[in-house]
Amino acid sequence: MYKKERFEAYLPMEEMIKKYYDFDTTFGKCSQCSGFEGTWSCPGFDFDPLEYWKQFSALRLIVDRISNEGCATVEEAQQRLFDEKKKYDAEMLALEATWPGSMSLAAQECNLCKKCARLVGRPCVHPDSMRYALESLGMLAVKMVPDCFGFDILWSDGKSIPQYYLLVGGLLTR
Repeated sequence: MYKKERFEAYLPMEEMIKKYYDFDTTFGKCSQCSGFEGTWSCPGFDFDPLEYWKQFSALRLIVDRISNEGCATVEEAQQRLFDEKKKYDAEMLALEATWPGSMSLAAQECNLCKKCARLVGRPCVHPDSMRYALESLGMLAVKMVPDCFGFDILWSDGKSIPQYYLLVGGLLTR
């Protein structure tokens, strides 16, 4: 059995934009990803991400820390993360439904479809449930998480298994 812990913080939007918004940096990181522009939740966008943030007053930042204890391989740890991501994203959408005018943020990119319609030049098949991630819209989660919770985001180098993975998202409120 592995451990999953939840951490929450409340961040006023104005403060969040000042401290953590850096679209050039996040876009640069996103553009290096093998899945760049592979889903509608990934940049480039046909809107200004800063203007997207400004339509909200605050973020209820919600982070799940999933331990990798008991994982024998990198693939096993990644599968645990992907399984938990599905639950996390569904939970964020359910939470959104309880707060009128709110919008949830997904952990990482959208994975609702096996092959995103964006890849064939079509509109999103699930616009009612596709959500953006903090990073895709220019927020530096690598700074936000340590500032709010006192621990870092860890990654695998493809050969080693980090102590834990994080799912970072939350609920934007108006």
